[in-house]
Amino acid sequence: MATEMKSGERRVLYLYGMTEARPAKPVKQAGVDLKSPIEAVECEKVVCWVSRVSVEEFEQSLATNMENLDWLATASVAHQRAIAALAQNADVLPARFGTVFRDERSLCVHVRGRVKELAKDFKRVKDADEWGVKVFESAPVAAPLPKVKSGKDYLMAKAAMLPRKASAQIPEEELSEFETALEIVSEDTAAPGRISSGQRGLSFQTTLLVKRSNREQLQSVLKKFSKKWAATRSIECTGPWPPYSFVSQDS
Repeated sequence: MATEMKSGERRVLYLYGMTEARPAKPVKQAGVDLKSPIEAVECEKVVCWVSRVSVEEFEQSLATNMENLDWLATASVAHQRAIAALAQNADVLPARFGTVFRDERSLCVHVRGRVKELAKDFKRVKDADEWGVKVFESAPVAAPLPKVKSGKDYLMAKAAMLPRKASAQIPEEELSEFETALEIVSEDTAAPGRISSGQRGLSFQTTLLVKRSNREQLQSVLKKFSKKWAATRSIECTGPWPPYSFVSQDS
């Protein structure tokens, strides 16, 4: 959990993300420490959204704090909520969790060195959201065990019901058709994270950047293939999210 700020404690600027302009509505979400307000700092015509947090908690002891799962869960959720609040009224380039600067000067030096890269990122994510798409092999419905007269009969019946081979992957032709349909409605794709790659039955996953005007087309593609694969596969789609996966490194 975030700790109480001591009187006179030195603070650093915790960065949530950047926008090209200030949103029409003020940001009222609490900061990553659940106390500090979120404020804007303008650098090189880029609006940086920050809050002033404890230097000890978010810089000096950050690595140690991130090993504390309670602290990490609280802080990371607060970080994501702050970015989501910004994204409600503006296209935002999210910063990675734990990005801090000593003061406004060091923040502006960072932005100044990345002006061209940031301009490309803003152009890429304009009027777009991030979506995650996964395809899972559907587990077959278990048939009831036949009537058995002995323990041996029971074990033989159970063994007969076990799958003989691993779940079949999506045929290459069908997978290519699905990927092409997703590419048509999206602006960009990104490699998915490693955390979910080991999910049981997962046979395909991707992360998409989709213009909001193409949202219905995305839903149409997913509906088409969900119907086509109804007996063998299920499609899971999450979003819309701020474009976490489509920001150049170090934003």
